[in-house]
Amino acid sequence: MKKLSHILEYVFLRLLEFFIGVIPRKLALQTGSIFGLSLYHLGIYRKIVQRNFDHTGLFPPNKQKKIIRQLYSNIGKYGADMLLPVKKVPHYTVDNLEAVKEPLKHGKGLIAVLAHFGNWELLATFFGTVFSDLNVLARPMHNPYVEKWLLAKRKESRVTPIYASGALRKILSVLKRNGLIAMLIDQYSAEQGTPAPFLGKTANTVRTVAGLFQKLDFGVVFPYALMQKDGTYRVVIESALPIPVSRDNEEEFITAILKAHNDVISQWITKYPEHYFGWFHRRFKDVISYK
Repeated sequence: MKKLSHILEYVFLRLLEFFIGVIPRKLALQTGSIFGLSLYHLGIYRKIVQRNFDHTGLFPPNKQKKIIRQLYSNIGKYGADMLLPVKKVPHYTVDNLEAVKEPLKHGKGLIAVLAHFGNWELLATFFGTVFSDLNVLARPMHNPYVEKWLLAKRKESRVTPIYASGALRKILSVLKRNGLIAMLIDQYSAEQGTPAPFLGKTANTVRTVAGLFQKLDFGVVFPYALMQKDGTYRVVIESALPIPVSRDNEEEFITAILKAHNDVISQWITKYPEHYFGWFHRRFKDVISYK
């Protein structure tokens, strides 16, 4: 039964991909928006989203409803664009590409810290086009057919996934050869994480980048790709600020890095909450119930 469900899921995905690829993009975005709003009205993940909004307390109740509706609309729009073939990537502009090029000029290697914010898959296509050695720290999909499909799309974008098995050795190898690695850090990380401030609350946070940075010297940037009102994208790349804590104090340094990285992402979310799809995650399950 599980294999059958995987096959059906894969077939549906490919049919959806075909449909999105042949219709005009404007219609695809409208279709995606309608689909997203349908999920909203059906209450899919609404309780999780609402618990996260209530827990952070960033927005008053009357504003939350408007943001959440737009969030569901946006997830459909971004989903439609993520299904587009690489050759049909929407038009985008890039701010501050020099922040990526500078550390690579010095042979340090670079880690791009990402969140489930805007179109993170477009970033892979963009960076894969500009840089020859792009790698993504990834978790394999539960559905092997979907995983194979995703792997083919990443290969077309010249992106190499790094999976958990032997990940540290591979990450070190990429940095040593002056390559670029993209890592998402905004999901709950269970016992592998460390509590750190996020959206004004404490959240278990992936410490991979912070732990590596305590030991090694490499570049760090924070990119995101945000859809504009006209349907184009603006890719923004922010540079990491210096941390006024000595590397010699390991835990204090790592904690400071985690806070600094979460602060950057929190600023994005506070400014554009309707573009953050981490609202659908159980990020705060150490401190609140999602039942």
